[in-house]
Amino acid sequence: MKIKKIKNKMIIVCGGRGKRMGKITNSMPKPLIKVGKNPIIEHKIKYYNKEGIDKIIFCLGYKAKQLKNFLIKKTSNSIYSNGGLSAGILKRIFLVKKYITDDTIISYGDTLAKINFKDLIHNHKKSRCPLTIVVAPIQNPFGLVQWNSKNKATIFDEKPILNHFIGYAVINPNFFNKVGQKIINLKDGNGIIESIKHLIKKKQVNIYKFENLQITINSPDELRNARLNYKKYFTL
Repeated sequence: MKIKKIKNKMIIVCGGRGKRMGKITNSMPKPLIKVGKNPIIEHKIKYYNKEGIDKIIFCLGYKAKQLKNFLIKKTSNSIYSNGGLSAGILKRIFLVKKYITDDTIISYGDTLAKINFKDLIHNHKKSRCPLTIVVAPIQNPFGLVQWNSKNKATIFDEKPILNHFIGYAVINPNFFNKVGQKIINLKDGNGIIESIKHLIKKKQVNIYKFENLQITINSPDELRNARLNYKKYFTL
């Protein structure tokens, strides 16, 4: 059966150094780390193709040439932008602003999630917000404690379920006009963080609740977990 294409673009941000992965990323960018037989980025591409994504824009940086050489063999109808080593996540997205002519899906290069993108876009359009962020409930492995000024415990919450932003979002073409250049130019992930906070104050951030399978790979421990459990998420 022919897959009906989603007439929206996907921007994958995969330019960071992946410092929390330790020595693993000394020789390769994090999206090329294998989970099972395939690199993280290949799992993502295969799922997006299956979902009918029309075009993918890759925002590169760290070891950009190595990643691009791999991606060219795995994709077609793709665009590549190299923001260099110093650009933060939001700046990398800003550098491909000319391609954001409609609602555009954003994805980090180290997350795997079975999101229904047609439903995500529909939810975003309905909200009329410049930004939608995808949020998933994740159980904290520790008990969380709060206390007062006299160091007396006031709340103890054992392994609470907290709502996390999992690295997927949708933005409108006017998103950057609402955020401003000062926030756009912030380093690392600070631009994303501050843009969300800025728009929350204006009540312009829509939430898309996602309760299906997802994996985020930020550390060696999370990589080990992904390698043990990825078949629950993707059968490739």
